[in-house]
Amino acid sequence: MNVITVSRAYGAGGGEVARRLAETLGWELLDRELLHRAAAVEHVPDAELERLDEKALSMGDRLRLHPPHQRYMHGLTEAARQAAARGKVVLVGRGTRQLLGDNPDAFHLRLVAPLDWRVQRMALREGWSMEQARQRCLEVDHSRERFTRYFFGPDALQPEHFDLVANSDRVRLDDVVTLVQELARPKEEEESETPPAKTGQPRVLTLSRQMGAGNSGFALTLGLRLSLRVFDRELLEYEAVRLGVSEAELEQVDEQPPGLWQRMRSGSLHHRYFEALEQLMKEQAERGNVLLVGRGGYRFLRDRPGAFHVRLVAEADTRVRRVMEHRWVREEAARQLVAQSDSQRRRFHESYFGCDWRDPLEYHLTVNSGRLGPAAVDLVAAAAARHWGRL
Repeated sequence: MNVITVSRAYGAGGGEVARRLAETLGWELLDRELLHRAAAVEHVPDAELERLDEKALSMGDRLRLHPPHQRYMHGLTEAARQAAARGKVVLVGRGTRQLLGDNPDAFHLRLVAPLDWRVQRMALREGWSMEQARQRCLEVDHSRERFTRYFFGPDALQPEHFDLVANSDRVRLDDVVTLVQELARPKEEEESETPPAKTGQPRVLTLSRQMGAGNSGFALTLGLRLSLRVFDRELLEYEAVRLGVSEAELEQVDEQPPGLWQRMRSGSLHHRYFEALEQLMKEQAERGNVLLVGRGGYRFLRDRPGAFHVRLVAEADTRVRRVMEHRWVREEAARQLVAQSDSQRRRFHESYFGCDWRDPLEYHLTVNSGRLGPAAVDLVAAAAARHWGRL
């Protein structure tokens, strides 16, 4: 890795993280300076590109014979690629993640946070009133969203397109800096194990995942690294015993959205499954030193101080390839399995929790195991240890 791009929701701390990464690594930082370089590429005044910076085009500009955005995007693309070719650079915003494409030497970071958290942070930082800060956050959010959608499409900011998405409300900015910095620096020949963090709170890690986003050994490897008991299928076994049904029966409702009839029947297996699952999750969390895989653990234990919530994602082609290899099926069948799994899990979380399980604000970290490979375990282990160490 010799290039880091930083995408950010306004007020989430992306600029601060980028600056500190550049300082600690001794790399070049290109934020607004990238505009100056883009203007130099196009031989136009800085002010001409400044007017378009991270903004969608006006209708008037779109109707012009030679829309100014063509020079803006061409200049940005050339400036970003020239900087990436030199290496050891941190690029901030302006679609640099998309502009660099699948550059194998680039690490793509995104910072997000809930609106209220960002409003409070910006009010304190800039001396604004809460209303002024809220208005500013909403204005910039809208402008950047239109910019990104116009130039890169509606899915450009999906977590699958980044190596790491960090929720600044739950993960301290200095922890984000340290985690990325450790990934950027050359690895030692011998990897050291992550020691269990000393904390007064029971250690709990919940791991949500897309089908095909993590191999079958990810949770076990992570559990061994952090000295955690791992519960995946074991939860189903315990539930079956507690409910007095077979595992085969319980598999029919496991992480499945209830139908209309099941919703109406309070004593249905779906309802009993959900209640027993919540009880089991909380019992295991109370005991501590546990890694809970899937089944809404991040929601059941949302406000538990010792819980660290992670979601694993990967880009679609990576997931399909892994499903093909693991299940020995053809590509078309693998794509159908992935789509079906996504739909079922989305509806399961909407039905039982009323939330979007894809939203990175639901987790501390969203980690792209497809892009990071084995380093994803290192990153999650280090992040969890730092989180527990602060409690």
